[in-house]
Amino acid sequence: TIATAGWRRSPALHFIPGYGWYRSSYCRVRSRYLVTGLFRKLHLVNQESLKMDEDYFAVEHTRTKKKNIFDDDVTEDAVRNLIKTSIVDNDDISFADHFDPGPEAPVSQRSHLPAPDLSSLATPASKTRPSVGHETKGLSSSATFGGASRAMEFGQFGHNRSHSLTIGSDLSVAASSPRLPDMQFSSSSASLQSIDKVAAATPQRYGQFSSSSTSLQSIDKVDVEKMQQEIQSLKRSLLSARKDRWMKQPVEDTLRRILKGETFSLEMYKSLADKLALLDHAIRLHDGNAIMTAVLFLQKTVTRHIFTRELVQRPAAANHYLDYLKAHYDYPEYINTLILLGRTEEAAICKFQLALPTSDAAVKVSKLKDCLRSHFQADPALCNDASLVQEYVDLLERQRPIDESDAGLEASGRSALFKDFPRKCSLIDMSVVTTLYYCCLYHYDLGENSLASPAALRKRHQISDKQFTWTAIGARAKLRQWKDIETILTTKGWFGSTKLKAPIGFDKVVAILHRNGAPPDILQKYLGMIDNLEHRLNWAKKVSCQIAVIDALVALKKRAELEQLAAKLDRYSKEGLYAFDVLNTSTIKWK
Repeated sequence: TIATAGWRRSPALHFIPGYGWYRSSYCRVRSRYLVTGLFRKLHLVNQESLKMDEDYFAVEHTRTKKKNIFDDDVTEDAVRNLIKTSIVDNDDISFADHFDPGPEAPVSQRSHLPAPDLSSLATPASKTRPSVGHETKGLSSSATFGGASRAMEFGQFGHNRSHSLTIGSDLSVAASSPRLPDMQFSSSSASLQSIDKVAAATPQRYGQFSSSSTSLQSIDKVDVEKMQQEIQSLKRSLLSARKDRWMKQPVEDTLRRILKGETFSLEMYKSLADKLALLDHAIRLHDGNAIMTAVLFLQKTVTRHIFTRELVQRPAAANHYLDYLKAHYDYPEYINTLILLGRTEEAAICKFQLALPTSDAAVKVSKLKDCLRSHFQADPALCNDASLVQEYVDLLERQRPIDESDAGLEASGRSALFKDFPRKCSLIDMSVVTTLYYCCLYHYDLGENSLASPAALRKRHQISDKQFTWTAIGARAKLRQWKDIETILTTKGWFGSTKLKAPIGFDKVVAILHRNGAPPDILQKYLGMIDNLEHRLNWAKKVSCQIAVIDALVALKKRAELEQLAAKLDRYSKEGLYAFDVLNTSTIKWK
């Protein structure tokens, strides 16, 4: 703007540090008018910037109570008092700290002073400096008015404050720096020469104007150096890893890396001896991860025969390998390894356990038959277990058609038995005793040629008399079939005679009948079969069968207890009449 204003260049130019080149004829003007006039000239360039500046200072004056010392309504005395009493922030700087305004004209004469013409004061700072013999070392471009345009940008302060004396951090001087001496601007050129000498003698003071950019450059330099050091470290680690990959490390170093969780390579262990040495050393360290690493490496790099042979000689490694396979659900390999190690029983049990969770009865039967053929029947040591597995297969093959037939019969509703006593669950996969109870409950009358016959089931699975008696009596008592219970307990004696015999004892029979709500006459009948009189008396009292109690007291010849019992009974009830008749009998010899 100054350049386009038509300023004429003159050979009599002088450089003012921090301001630029000016004619000597105008240096008589006091510094206050010089700076103020220049800023006003710049202020008139952009009216919009002026409005923004006035709005900002209005708000700032209200908020912080600060004043601009170059306002028209501020006198010299007010400026001096303001400098002494106010606190200047880091963004502002008072020219009173560096320059003495010199003698002032009286206030009455100020209005008569003509406004200085600034159109020919100086050339732009961007112009080439004429050779006038003045040195300006230590000054950056930002310290001149030519560099003041950078301080007027919005990015420096967040607003345009360039039109006031506060022109940015580029023109601010640290509080700790030495203060410039007070100088008077006169008509002579010696004043300008003294300013140049001061600037040349103290270049460090003005070097602070570009300290922000220098600090940023130093920070960037430090970051770049750190990144370069880190890159070099990573390169060295990568080169070391590449070098170690193709070198066979000692077994101890490799295992140390495995234990610490560091990177390691087993590719260079080519011979069987090196692989076995690695495995043996890992076993001596008793570390499961190291052992499994060596075992898996051996398993991948040698034949099956060699691997099995070496694994048999090292039980600890074999156990770790088997646990690894089981944990990873690799059951086919687990079973094959057990067979190769000679542990056939464990292999058979594992195969049997894998077949049990199958829900489909047909698939389960197929798996059990395969397990029976390949493991139990193939090993003579497992012949006893093979018979048990075969019985289990037979039981499943019996249960499946029975369950399907009864399910259809129950669904059709044609059987009254299934209506009165509906099935609670499926028969498949139930135990032998449960299957016997089911058959005695729903299919008691079937012959031995039927799959659902209790007798056929008893014969095939070799159910004992006690198991059969207990189960059959419970099933028939639930249906209140007392005659079937008598048939179960009847056995043949000598010369074709019959008698009642209970393999489980008549006391257990009485307990089952009482639990299923048998009438007193049925209980009395089987209570009389108990041989021990005291035991009979106790069971009679438990099931509250009074006639059986009276008979037991008569057999024990305890008249006193019988009289006490008769006193508690109703005189004309069946039990009361029976008790008094016994007491009145003279053929009994009482104690």
